[in-house]
Amino acid sequence: MKHIYLLRHAKSEWDEPFQKDEERGLSERGKKQTKALRSFLLDFGIEVDSALVSPAERALKTYQHLRKEILRLPKPDIRDSIYEAEEEDLLFLLHGIPNSVHSVLIVGHNPGLESFATSLLYGQSEPSRFHKFPTASFLGLSYSGDDWKNLDWGTCHLKVFWIPGHLGKE
Repeated sequence: MKHIYLLRHAKSEWDEPFQKDEERGLSERGKKQTKALRSFLLDFGIEVDSALVSPAERALKTYQHLRKEILRLPKPDIRDSIYEAEEEDLLFLLHGIPNSVHSVLIVGHNPGLESFATSLLYGQSEPSRFHKFPTASFLGLSYSGDDWKNLDWGTCHLKVFWIPGHLGKE
């Protein structure tokens, strides 16, 4: 059994000047979201063997805030391919994970994470089943296979879907 966790970065900062989109950090609301998410993940008892994180500042900061209190989270494996990834890119990424890894966390962005989750659950041709996949959303999937290379569309089951609730405007 394999476990796939998908986390959309917390709310990013738009008020500060930045040269590139990748440089945007977390807003105050985003920092509040990470606190709520930390609390949820501690209660959930998440266990992660590998954390694949987008190089965007907001994704890195989201993961760093979680890692402060959840010390058993692994060091981030920063993957450029996660930034602006589409569902096929994320599937390709998971196909390359060693089979010794039983649980993986991807910290990334929408719309890629949302379409990836929908395809893993229902098949690639299905429209999104998520009304909204807001910032700091956490989704857990299980895959009954033993080989990451066999992971395919429609082969996963939903374990958990958590959103941070009403922490300011959503």
